Amino acid sequence: MAGAHEMLFYHQMPVFIIIFVLMKPTNISDILQVSLSGKKSLLPLIFLLMLSLPACRSQRETSRPTASPTADRAFYQEHSQKLGYQLNGTEDPILIREVSSWLGTPHRYAGNTRQGADCSGFVIEVFRAVYQTSLPRSSSDMASHTRNISKAQLREGDLVFFRTSGGRKVSHVGIYLSNNKFIHVSSTRGVMVSDLDEPYFVRTFAKAGRVR
Repeated sequence: MAGAHEMLFYHQMPVFIIIFVLMKPTNISDILQVSLSGKKSLLPLIFLLMLSLPACRSQRETSRPTASPTADRAFYQEHSQKLGYQLNGTEDPILIREVSSWLGTPHRYAGNTRQGADCSGFVIEVFRAVYQTSLPRSSSDMASHTRNISKAQLREGDLVFFRTSGGRKVSHVGIYLSNNKFIHVSSTRGVMVSDLDEPYFVRTFAKAGRVR
């Protein structure tokens, strides 16, 4: 009879667990009251149940889906082809995906959409989408809004400024990506990726800046 009773208890265990959790006993006397009112053999099982609850909660909290290495490789291979250079595989995928979606957008003065954008309009929209950050409208004002850094300190998301109109005033801006590459809006070719070591950009380079 004892064996049959224990088998019946195990069969009903899911219901018992639900009742026990809903009761939320606050001290050991509550637990003893529940256990002593039932069968003597329930006390060890209750104790084991109490030990298992935190472990179950911890497992739920830490088991979050992560991208597989294969998926990551595929992402960076795809966007390396789109951007025209080999990504490191450590770049921010949100930034990479966003700027890639702008490739080929034509230049349009004062524009800030994928139908047409100028250099500062493009940077403003990317920063709004990726970093939820608002920037000034002109490239010269953006330059004043950033903290000066050296070329050696550049990292993804930093801004690079140029004097392309002559004089000392900043007139062009791009977003640094990686491996000396930056993305910007060319007045003739639209949104594209260029290299900081290209002679034109070496000659016209004004400063690098990090948004404060």
